[in-house]
Amino acid sequence: MTPAIDLLKKARAEHRVHAYEHDPKSASYGLEAAEKLGLEPARVFKTLLACSEKNELLVAVVPVAGTLDLKAWRRRRE
Repeated sequence: MTPAIDLLKKARAEHRVHAYEHDPKSASYGLEAAEKLGLEPARVFKTLLACSEKNELLVAVVPVAGTLDLKAWRRRRE
């Protein structure tokens, strides 16, 4: 499982895992997940992490079809 699933279990948070068979040739994990789960890409999200110059953890949640300039995002947070 993923670290996120491990945290959910540790917190005893109610959750559901939607599993699918991953294709190693897929160019995008998120778009592949949306397709295989029968969801619109705008409804499936990816979590992006960065660390600021002040050593703060930064977290962004972005639709899988979207992008985020991590350097610009990090600069704006400082």
